[in-house]
This record gives sequence, C-alpha cells and structure tokens, in this order.
Amino acid sequence: MRSFLLISAAILAVLALRREDQVDSVYPLPSPHFTLAELTTTGTGLPNVPNASQKANLGRLAYEILEPLRNQFGPILITSGLRSAAINRKVGGSSTSAHLDGRAADLYSMAGKKAATMAAWLYGQRLLPIRQIVVEKHTGHLHIELQPAGQTPKRQFLSTDDGSTYQPWSLANV
Repeated sequence: MRSFLLISAAILAVLALRREDQVDSVYPLPSPHFTLAELTTTGTGLPNVPNASQKANLGRLAYEILEPLRNQFGPILITSGLRSAAINRKVGGSSTSAHLDGRAADLYSMAGKKAATMAAWLYGQRLLPIRQIVVEKHTGHLHIELQPAGQTPKRQFLSTDDGSTYQPWSLANV
C-alpha cells in the first residue's frame, strides 16, 4: 500500500509539472523582446515569483499585446508587470488589480512616444485582447490590461490626471 501511495504521488507530481510546462509552451517567456525578469522585477525588494497561471498570463500579455506594441513603436520599458499581493499593497495598487494575476503592465516608450499616441494605435487594433488601457497623464506612462482568456475583450480606454479619478479616453485626446 505504501509503495502504491508513493507511486501515485510521483505520477501526480509529474502530471502537475507537465501541465505547467504545457501552459508555458503556449506563450513561452522570454518572448522575442520581453523576459520573465522584466515582467516581474520591482523596486520594492519584496519577492515576486509567479505561479504557473501568472506565468501563462504574462506570456499572453507579452505575445498578444506587448510584442505588437513594441513592433509598432520600438523598445518599451516595463515599469510594473506582475505584482504579488504584498508588492501591490506596498505600491498602493487596487485590491482587484490585474497586475496581481499577471495580466497588466505599466510602460513607457523608450523611443519617446507619448502614452496617448500608443493608446491611439492600440485603439485601432480591434483584434488585440485588450480589457483596459489607461493613459496616465500625471506620470506619462501607459497602463495595459489583458482580457482574461476566453472572454470577449472589453476594450475600455480611460485617462487620469491624478491616478485616482478616471474619465473615458478617446482619439480626440491625442
């Protein structure tokens, strides 16, 4: 009986590893221009190690939104990607933030393109799985949120002058 339990536990462990590898193989990181490290590094000093689901979301985010954006505008600096709950609390993030599950990134264009210019381009990309775009006027960065897998993209475009009040954003704002 003991050997049966050990063998069963070993099989379950192998299957769990295979599932994680299969998830990672759909959108493996690094992508052509983004590494797992740059999507998980923070300046807080707190640990930020993604689980399999968060890795899968980061891979989708990189391949389905960040890579097309980079191909259009050149190098992008990610200032915030995945956040652990502790990091999210420390930086004052929302308790429902998509950063918590690896579906959001805050970024700047390293080529000097304005957040509103990148938002305008993303607005025209109807096939990208965008849940939310926020033009952060007070910091100059762009917040990008990936729609959860299997859901119709919400495509909500917002702007904020202060990081706490949000208004609809449109192409007229470019």
